[in-house]
Amino acid sequence: MSNIIPKPFYSDVDGETFHHCKVCGESLYNGQPYSIEKAFKRIDEHQEVTIFEIAICTPCAEKQAAKMSKHSRAYMEQVMTEKGMMEKRTALWENNWEENWNKRCLLTNNEIKLNDEYHIIGNFVNGEVILNAAPFVIGQELMEEIQENLSLETKEEMDRFGEQFLGPDPALRALLKDYQFVLV
Repeated sequence: MSNIIPKPFYSDVDGETFHHCKVCGESLYNGQPYSIEKAFKRIDEHQEVTIFEIAICTPCAEKQAAKMSKHSRAYMEQVMTEKGMMEKRTALWENNWEENWNKRCLLTNNEIKLNDEYHIIGNFVNGEVILNAAPFVIGQELMEEIQENLSLETKEEMDRFGEQFLGPDPALRALLKDYQFVLV
């Protein structure tokens, strides 16, 4: 079993692994865990368009998560617990994760279909997948459910974060206006 970062988590900018936190600029190769989240839209059977990508160190992710409203944090914890996120990630790890991690939404088991938007999320340390923490997909159906249940306060904070750190090329700015990241 390999712990190498899967290619879909490489930066679209240079085709390389991410080396610095998008928020604080610190090296991601300092022994501390970090996350990469990328959002895609499937436009053809074997083609996706990247909507955004971010690599963020754990301290910055925790600071951002602390800005969520109490209601939104409780909702996210409830969803992850009820849907058995940790158990499903462990099961994925133990069952050939390299071939299966990006085929279906981890939490709903729905397949990613044509025209679906979805997120890939991975947790890494020093350029390797964290043991027993397989990368995973969150599909469009679950993303929509999450968005419907976040507080207005949290959505506004996510919009501010997105404008500051996901700074799209101008052609994507309108698309991202209604788009949220998850930072699981």
